[in-house]
Amino acid sequence: MPSTSELLLMADRLRPRTQQREIGMSDLGSCRRRVGYKLAGTTPVNPSGSVQAAMGSAIHDMVADTIKALNLPGIVAEEEVRIAGLLGHFDREEPELMVDVKTTSARWLEHIKLHGPEHGHIWQVSCYAAARILQGRDIKRVRIDYLARDTGEEYQWPHAEGAPFNPRHVRDAFEWLEAVRSADVDMLPRDNEPDSVFCQGCPFGGPDGGICWEGYVPERHLRSVMFVEDPDAAKWADKLWETRQQIKALQDEEKKAKEVLDAIRPDGGGRVKAGVRTLDFRRNPRDPERFSLYFVAGA
Repeated sequence: MPSTSELLLMADRLRPRTQQREIGMSDLGSCRRRVGYKLAGTTPVNPSGSVQAAMGSAIHDMVADTIKALNLPGIVAEEEVRIAGLLGHFDREEPELMVDVKTTSARWLEHIKLHGPEHGHIWQVSCYAAARILQGRDIKRVRIDYLARDTGEEYQWPHAEGAPFNPRHVRDAFEWLEAVRSADVDMLPRDNEPDSVFCQGCPFGGPDGGICWEGYVPERHLRSVMFVEDPDAAKWADKLWETRQQIKALQDEEKKAKEVLDAIRPDGGGRVKAGVRTLDFRRNPRDPERFSLYFVAGA
């Protein structure tokens, strides 16, 4: 009998969205190599998907089903739209507001709070809004609702009212797509780590690298395919050397800033407001005379 995770993956594979082969709005800003394969009509080789994606799909379905069952006035859920031939299925439209829902880990949610959404997420919700505007709907704002799968925490970007719809994001998205479309697939960057959830669940990747990483040196790391494609050992050695020098310089700057900020550390440790950031000085349990310095996310 299949396990629970296997059943989730089976369910996700049967979804029309999963079986969709044409480029969609959710592809905007994602891995360029993956989008290139889809544009070229390449046959997928990896049906596995990911449990995380299946969990996200289940959450989307539950929200849409609830909205439809309650027949909430002024709210439309899960409708298909197109703009310039690009297919999309928006999550939720409220009065004058387009809402996209993203599930993530609690750890990555903290990153989003500090640095904001990745541009692909903003492009996606903006394209949904643009498509509805072209259909005559009055959409003035966009919002992204992030939900942490492991804690249940919700974060609304930029806030509950949303951000003003900006056509520039739509233009940027299609400029990105045109750059991918005009490039040879083999020249497009692989934008994710080969052992990441994204690559492992990619239709063109998988545990053995799939077609994306094929050609790597046997019994070596999947990334060795990049050396096969560009066998300039001196170049790669210089890149490693320069990167390590940059890391060392950044570590020196980090050490200096921490030592300077030690001036405002409370005697017993604790939190201190420093401009728009909140610092947290924590005593080292193994060495009570030493303190570690952290940033407090969202505070």
